[in-house]
Amino acid sequence: MEGNDKRKDHREISYQVGWKKGKIQWNEGATDALRAHKSNQEDGEMERKSLQVLWFPAMKLPHVMILPLLYALPVISFGCTLLLIYGLRQH
Repeated sequence: MEGNDKRKDHREISYQVGWKKGKIQWNEGATDALRAHKSNQEDGEMERKSLQVLWFPAMKLPHVMILPLLYALPVISFGCTLLLIYGLRQH
């Protein structure tokens, strides 16, 4: 009976997808890899939630302030760039 149990655990599955043929073998370490993959997914979800926390305060601004801020940011960025270029020319 032990021979049959052992044979079932290590059986190969053959497949064919279009012109490609292959065999799949039982991998004992697959469950560990699957657990690691699930923990990586949970880490990604935590990262996504932390990014939502970073962007959340911008949503609290009143709508009246968002539009002027949107137009002012490129002007401020351009001014900072000119200031940096001027500082580099002096040295």
